[in-house]
Amino acid sequence: MRANTNKLNFYVSDAVRKKLERLSKNSGLTMTAVITKLILECEIHPLKTDELLKIYNELNHIGNNINQIAHTANAERHISDDRIDSAVNLMNDVWRCVRSYK
Repeated sequence: MRANTNKLNFYVSDAVRKKLERLSKNSGLTMTAVITKLILECEIHPLKTDELLKIYNELNHIGNNINQIAHTANAERHISDDRIDSAVNLMNDVWRCVRSYK
């Protein structure tokens, strides 16, 4: 009797399929065994939902500030160097938030 009784069907790109076939051929394992081995040996961490919520809120505030700067620039048809620097700093804050999540 078959040890693995649950069948899964999924799609992969041509590049992924070729890589799986190459791994299968080089290792002497079936593609099922290769995929199973890859999955079991890879540790997947759960989402840090509290941390993501804080980042989402901070990004939302930063986005609001950027929108206010854009609104002022559009209304006045001019934007000061201070406003540009402020927008650049806000975008740096966005990248800091994104990079902080690991």
